[in-house]
Amino acid sequence: MNIAEQIRLKLQLKENSEVEFKSAKGGFPKAEFWRSFSALANTNGGTIVLGVKEKNHEFIPDGLSAEQINKYRKQFWDDAHNKSCINIPLLVESDIEEIRTEGEQYLLAFRVPRAQYDLRPVHLTLTPFGHTYKRRDEGDYLCTDDEVKQMYSDANNMRASADSRILRGYSINDIDLPTLHQYR
Repeated sequence: MNIAEQIRLKLQLKENSEVEFKSAKGGFPKAEFWRSFSALANTNGGTIVLGVKEKNHEFIPDGLSAEQINKYRKQFWDDAHNKSCINIPLLVESDIEEIRTEGEQYLLAFRVPRAQYDLRPVHLTLTPFGHTYKRRDEGDYLCTDDEVKQMYSDANNMRASADSRILRGYSINDIDLPTLHQYR
């Protein structure tokens, strides 16, 4: 099932921990988009869909023109490579898809992967404290300073943990047996 079919199916459901809809009829929703991007990347990943509005607890495509799609795609890449907007872009071209709806209207879907531990926290602006989000159900919530510190700790442990490295060129003969017995 391609992303277009997935979005059509998700439109019949609702927002959840992995799906966020945003109306973009009036322009690229910069602040809201990047909060959701940070939240999804720091949690389990998911999809942000531009061009969908909520009305009476239902999600309805309000559609975007081909011109808006091109403009928003450019806006995304400009922002994604601006460290004062988001610290790491994460996406590649294939993570962004245009979905044609009825008529000459479109949706723009961004598949946001879960960031690897060594890339977290994914945060807005140049400082992570007060600018890092996590996803809970259908909401994006600001991380506490302790949660941000934990992400940095996890990232450092992944990068520099001596226990996680495989040492090549050594055998059991290289182990000092008296030391090993004392350790036990």
